[in-house]
Amino acid sequence: MSLITLVISLPSLKPPGCSETDIHKCKKASTLQLAVFFGALYSLAIGTGGTKPNISTMAADQFDDFDPKEKAHKLSFFNWWYFSVFFRTLFANTFLVWVQDNVGWTLGYALPTLGLAIFISIFLAGTLFYRHKMPTGSPFTRMAKVIVAAIRKWRVRVPNDPKELYELDLEVYAKKGKFRIDSTPTLNFLTKASVKTGSTNPWMLCSVTQVEETKQMLQVIPI
Repeated sequence: MSLITLVISLPSLKPPGCSETDIHKCKKASTLQLAVFFGALYSLAIGTGGTKPNISTMAADQFDDFDPKEKAHKLSFFNWWYFSVFFRTLFANTFLVWVQDNVGWTLGYALPTLGLAIFISIFLAGTLFYRHKMPTGSPFTRMAKVIVAAIRKWRVRVPNDPKELYELDLEVYAKKGKFRIDSTPTLNFLTKASVKTGSTNPWMLCSVTQVEETKQMLQVIPI
């Protein structure tokens, strides 16, 4: 955002103006101007793609689901979270657009850049107070195990009674601070991964919770 603001503001970073009716006669932007402009756009894309799926997840980790009061606060937090998401969209599409059209593009980009700087400072100020949940393995490996197990048992019939599927005890999840997820009919082919066939190989037998987590992840991956 800082680079984009500079591109809008500094004449040396702007491509030369052109009043020719034939655009082929216009002078092209320099290599430096193109590098700064596209560097800003790609940096913004990488930064947005890296933070958006992680910030809300990290925020959820700050609340203990096993504490009734914190669980209620977690619900309240996400209400305000989504309110702020839609409010900032409204703000950007109304006030900022008006500023860009009536005051100038420099101020129109400087305002959100300043806002980001303030919010990042606030976020970093709380670093010592955040709860950090250590990773427990790659989610992609867990997904791969479910998919491989389901493929290897593609001829196996899924029992009508979900209790016949493989699942860990509640105590195991309680010790790890996690919840057990019941089986659902969605993407039923993957449920074959939790059908008991005698083998306890993790690439042949997965818990129902692991299967359901995989289903959820597959459903949010854009196609």
